[in-house]
Amino acid sequence: VQVLKSIAAVAKKLSQAGIAKGRTNQQQGFKFRGIDEVLNAISPMLADEGLIMAPKVLSREVTERTTKSGGALFYVGLMVEYTIYSAVDGSSVSVVTCGEAMDSGDKATNKAMSAAYKYMVIQTYCVPTEGDNDADATTHEVAASKPAAKPQGSLEDRAKGMNAPAK
Repeated sequence: VQVLKSIAAVAKKLSQAGIAKGRTNQQQGFKFRGIDEVLNAISPMLADEGLIMAPKVLSREVTERTTKSGGALFYVGLMVEYTIYSAVDGSSVSVVTCGEAMDSGDKATNKAMSAAYKYMVIQTYCVPTEGDNDADATTHEVAASKPAAKPQGSLEDRAKGMNAPAK
């Protein structure tokens, strides 16, 4: 299947070039890759390999919050499915990812789409990272709570009550 060969070729190129975390969040001081860096790095590689990425928003949740100064702040959470097509043979694969963002104007959804795309690219193409973004790098202390109730019934019975993943 050509799409898989092309994805592997892009991943190989990105494994050598990477995408540096060249920006700094001014408020919290952490390093990050902006969407522009991701697009500038991957776009020529996608074109070379004949790959087309088509997004489809599966779900969108908006919550209005209040800023410290009393203004409106919109929080948007998206679930986005990206279908990656090969222009060579029409083969495709789909990847589902989430994006979250906040904005005080009309850009929260745009920012959430950028976040979803950026992390889909990073994870699908195994883009090398730098910095401290490994979940195992930090430890959080959780307040003591009551022990969880022991699940009742067999594993099969409990599984029957779960929702099947959406397609």
